[in-house]
Amino acid sequence: MSQRLFNRNFTMVLIGQLISLFGNSILRFALSLYVLDITGSATIFGSITAIAIIPTIVLSPFGGLISDRVNRRNIMVVLDFTTSALVLGFGIFLTEKNAISLIAIMLILLSIIQACYTPSVNSSVPLLETEENLIKANAVVNQATMLANLIGPVLGGVLYGFFGAMPIVWVSGICFFASAILEIFIHIPFEPPAKKSNILYIIKNDFKDSIRYILKEQPSIYKITVIMAVYNFFIVSIVTIGMPYMIRTILKLSSELYGTAEGLMAGAGIAGGVISGLIANKLKTSKLYLLLVFSGMSIIPIGCVFLFGFSPMICYIIITACIMVLQLFITLFSIFVLSATQRKTPNHLLGKVTAYIMTMTMCAQPLGQAIYGILFDYFSNSLYLLLIITAIIAALIGVISKKVFLEFDNPGTSENWR
Repeated sequence: MSQRLFNRNFTMVLIGQLISLFGNSILRFALSLYVLDITGSATIFGSITAIAIIPTIVLSPFGGLISDRVNRRNIMVVLDFTTSALVLGFGIFLTEKNAISLIAIMLILLSIIQACYTPSVNSSVPLLETEENLIKANAVVNQATMLANLIGPVLGGVLYGFFGAMPIVWVSGICFFASAILEIFIHIPFEPPAKKSNILYIIKNDFKDSIRYILKEQPSIYKITVIMAVYNFFIVSIVTIGMPYMIRTILKLSSELYGTAEGLMAGAGIAGGVISGLIANKLKTSKLYLLLVFSGMSIIPIGCVFLFGFSPMICYIIITACIMVLQLFITLFSIFVLSATQRKTPNHLLGKVTAYIMTMTMCAQPLGQAIYGILFDYFSNSLYLLLIITAIIAALIGVISKKVFLEFDNPGTSENWR
């Protein structure tokens, strides 16, 4: 008899995640839009975005180590309470004079917290679900993320347009506090590891175990991680830097329209989660490279609208539609790769391996965001060149990765680790 997907603890994790992610989504939306609006510079916007993500990249491995050695429920509760306090403090001290520096500091602090929070949540899913339900569970968690990212920007765009950034800050702080309260009542299975006196010894051995597993036991995981890192350099930069810059600065459209575009992109992510659940046992890992090819090619029409000089609203519609298609493919890709990796990874390494994979896939992201911030300013009068070249490179990365995904699909075992 199969176990039901929505058991009590998984449902509570899901609801807590939804509330917390909504707070995070609406806050990041408001802060990013505020920076772009007062500077009008993709270079400054890209630089702040790039700097803010570095702590997540550097500290995620340590977050993974912590998540395997501390009760994951406790990590989530403490970090949500901490985030709530930081956000409310940020709202109190924010002024027009210190806005840019304070926003940069706030985004860095959120990045540090995320480095510990994300590995704890991701590595909890296999502990709350059977292997049979793992892909569906990851899809549902992904849908919760996308739902928060759908509602957050849409509501954020409306609030920002009418009231500015401050009401969004207060709403965000309340969300983190509510999520922490809910998470107190969650039970996540946890077996304390054997204690050793030297913390450096623990970190050293955990690091060696995780890296040896990724490089030696499952080298295909490492190869796919490198491919994803290179891919993120281009695709994440186009979405996080390019979309707001094109809509707000180049097309000069409203915050409500930008928020709607962000929400529709998240809606496409939800659709990707639904589809992944429906085809959980039908899409082979060896075919995942096609998703990278298709997502890369979806950028070409965006370049074409700037090449042929369509009206701002036509440009907006095509940009939004193409980003939705891109998000759909990337969501499918992420869910299937994550689930396949989790199935290959033993429980005592889940947090660490998840964190290292996340760190490696994100390592090129800040460099890409900083460079693309400069490139968007430089190519502001010929964006079509930048967009079409990026699309071709991204699609070629997908084609080149075909052999790696064929290798990943071969039966692999990790029994010697269990």
